Amino acid sequence: MHQPVEAVEARTDRVAQGAVGIALLAAFVFRLPWLVPAVALVVAIGALGGPRANALHYVFERWIAPRLPSPSTVAPEPKVAGATVRAQDALATAILLAATFAFILGVGFVGWFLVVAEAVVAIMAATTRIHIAERLRRGG
Repeated sequence: MHQPVEAVEARTDRVAQGAVGIALLAAFVFRLPWLVPAVALVVAIGALGGPRANALHYVFERWIAPRLPSPSTVAPEPKVAGATVRAQDALATAILLAATFAFILGVGFVGWFLVVAEAVVAIMAATTRIHIAERLRRGG
């Protein structure tokens, strides 16, 4: 039985999703297919272990967030449910694994299409807080 995953500060989720989107767009622009499975590994660990296991969340919370103003002094945002973050990581993992297999099979155009699609999904979550995976999980 799954334990409930604690909520994540919205800034942490935004930074992690933004980093995924930027890394994937860089992979596409500079044609770095090896970066795709590397990002897939990071988000897969987050999908399996929860947000606290995601290296992007850890780096932000440990080294960047302490140097920023407290979210309560700026415009506070509601936390993002841990299940939403985990679902978003699971979706990214699936898409990026499919892209990796497309590269291995020699159909790079399919792989790059999937990479750009996941970059858009991640950047949309970072900028609008709309998590496609949560919408898919809830059925609409």
